[in-house]
Amino acid sequence: MKIILVNFFLVFSCSLFSQNFRVSGTVTDEESGEVLSFASVYIPETNFSTTTNNYGYFSLSLPVDTYKLSISALGYVTNVTDINPSSASNLKISLRREVKKTAEIVIKRKKSQLEEIHNSTQMSTIKIPVKDIKNIPTIGGESDLIKVVQLLPGVQRGGEGQTGMFVRGGDADQNLIILDEAVVYNISHLFGFFSVFNSDAIKELTLIKGAFPGNYGGRLSSVLDIRMNDGNMTKFTAAGGVGLLSSRLTIGGPIVKNKVSFMLSGRRTYIDQVFKLVGIPLPYYFYDLNAKLNFVLGKKDRLYFSSYLGNDILSFKDQQSEGIGFGFKLGNITNTLRWNHIFGDRLFANTSFINTLFDYDITGKFESNSLYISSKVNDYGVKTDFNYYHSPNFNYKFGAQAIQHIFRPNIISTNGEISDFLKSKPANSLYALEYALYGNMDWSLMDKKMQITAALRLSGCAVKNKMYIAPEPRLAMKYSITKNDIVKASYARMNQYMHLVSSSTVALPTDLWYPVTAGIKPQTSDQIAVAYSRMFSKIATNISVEGYYKWMNNLVEYKEGANLVLNDQFEKELLQGKGNAYGVEFLVKRDEGRISGWVGYTLSWANRYFPDLNNGNPYPAKYDRRHNLNVVANIKLTERWTFSAVFVYASGSRFTPQIGAYTVPNASFTGVEIIPVFTSKNAISMSATNRLDINFVRKCKPYKGYKGEWHFGAYNVYNSNTPYKIYFQADEKGRRYMEKGLFGMIPSIAYNFEF
Repeated sequence: MKIILVNFFLVFSCSLFSQNFRVSGTVTDEESGEVLSFASVYIPETNFSTTTNNYGYFSLSLPVDTYKLSISALGYVTNVTDINPSSASNLKISLRREVKKTAEIVIKRKKSQLEEIHNSTQMSTIKIPVKDIKNIPTIGGESDLIKVVQLLPGVQRGGEGQTGMFVRGGDADQNLIILDEAVVYNISHLFGFFSVFNSDAIKELTLIKGAFPGNYGGRLSSVLDIRMNDGNMTKFTAAGGVGLLSSRLTIGGPIVKNKVSFMLSGRRTYIDQVFKLVGIPLPYYFYDLNAKLNFVLGKKDRLYFSSYLGNDILSFKDQQSEGIGFGFKLGNITNTLRWNHIFGDRLFANTSFINTLFDYDITGKFESNSLYISSKVNDYGVKTDFNYYHSPNFNYKFGAQAIQHIFRPNIISTNGEISDFLKSKPANSLYALEYALYGNMDWSLMDKKMQITAALRLSGCAVKNKMYIAPEPRLAMKYSITKNDIVKASYARMNQYMHLVSSSTVALPTDLWYPVTAGIKPQTSDQIAVAYSRMFSKIATNISVEGYYKWMNNLVEYKEGANLVLNDQFEKELLQGKGNAYGVEFLVKRDEGRISGWVGYTLSWANRYFPDLNNGNPYPAKYDRRHNLNVVANIKLTERWTFSAVFVYASGSRFTPQIGAYTVPNASFTGVEIIPVFTSKNAISMSATNRLDINFVRKCKPYKGYKGEWHFGAYNVYNSNTPYKIYFQADEKGRRYMEKGLFGMIPSIAYNFEF
């Protein structure tokens, strides 16, 4: 420990008294003016390098001299600029999109994504530009961000075709999913078969499964950070598409050229209209709206406003009787106001004001009776983050955040005879103030062969009659064996101050969010991970192997037969227990060349232990799938034709089967009761599943800036049975379980355009 402190003091002292100058600036797209995050910043004459942050800003300290500044990003021509101490402050650098591909440019482009993640201390992280996934086939022919995330190692899907995410043995509610820093509580449409994210409105997404940086918290398993497009600063643009199930349109452009821009994107399904044409009434549809304003206030200030609105709407009225009807609405609203400010050459700040609203409403009418049930979550938050670029060997990030959660899980209004047994109830609110302070330090040693990231996050939550506070230490290390061979290790602790519980007695998607209470403690997780990464620079390919072990406490389950809907005494229905998860993840990923994509394989285990469940014995989690293999390939056949394919193999999810029954006299001894006999909880796995999805893309010949392309594809090409539920079937041998598939082969056709 003394040696570390002495080294820290010596490095810090040398950085104070050495003669250095600082080069800093912002990197943007030359055509649109949008900032480019994670662009590679490199000084060829030295070993000094860095990357831009989420807002395109970078800062680097150099010995006094004249240098070449090389900046590159995936899909852009490398920009090389001469710099010296008198011309290196607050640079504005634009990168031009690459058109002609040369061998030299291909080599430089690789570093912008795969090599930067390979060379950083950050592990358990996968970054995907949205433009790279638009050809990947999904249900309906429309690219779906969450479905693509499910194809990554360490991520298990829920039901077949659905958007559920179960990351490294965690539950679906343990994923922090944020859209421009605002939490999205409901990520699915059509009861789970489509995600709420319109790919035309999204710029990039980053999945973090472990080694969490200090600025993230509030969930146990993963962070999915999604960033919206900023809007074109130089010209008006439009893009959209028409598919079998939905259509979408995105427009953007300058309000004041190079000063103010906007982006507006909308999507709507017409499932209701399609079924109406064939004489089948299906009174359901969903829609999404994304909007963003981008203001350049000066050389050091930038302001963004982002908003999202999405709803699922089901409305049924009996044509035979005006007194009968049923309705359902489920939706999200998010708003984020962000201010970027540069304090000199070393300090960058981002301050955000955030509002999120999640709610669902159920309405029913039967003659003189009416029913209204609702649940809401409303958040008001503020957060500020600072990046301090101290020296080539030391960088710091620190900040604070606070979120006021307002939960209203059971709002009920009734009229008529139904009110005799189901009383109206006002919206009793549950308040939870979640807060955090954090500090993050990046430290380079041994001429950058060794890098260390250390973070401490102090989080807490104030609820009625209780104040929780807990430290969350995080540590990540990287050691370069050679330039292309790297080993990494990490440890991270996370706390979660809310949970999602599902009623076992209601078939509708009426899952309810609840905060921690004086009796229900925060969930916690500790995760350790080690990894080996090998970079093949000449072919732009990375191979990584990562092992992890995670242990969790205070996990939440509900009692068998519990009903959380219409129940204000929800704490009495919940149980808390422990869990662990461990496994190995393999990933081969290539971002460049005529053939690109990835192969991911996960071997994993996930277990639970609740004293009041399964007779107090440990049991597998529901989505404890032992094997998970995903192959994603994009092949450029010609200049105008591209072929994409996805192959998926996964072990089946688990269930608790009935294996027998016995009879006992009833209480009055007038007959008998049949008592079922079950195995231990989740003891049996459903059958493994596999499927192949394909997609052909034909680009139309451009005409005066207009670009179009046709997509022809199919989901589950060879019509594989993909079971999603089980049921009893009686035959001459007795009763046995059968597995029912959800989807057969689903063809798709779509047309996308932009100009």
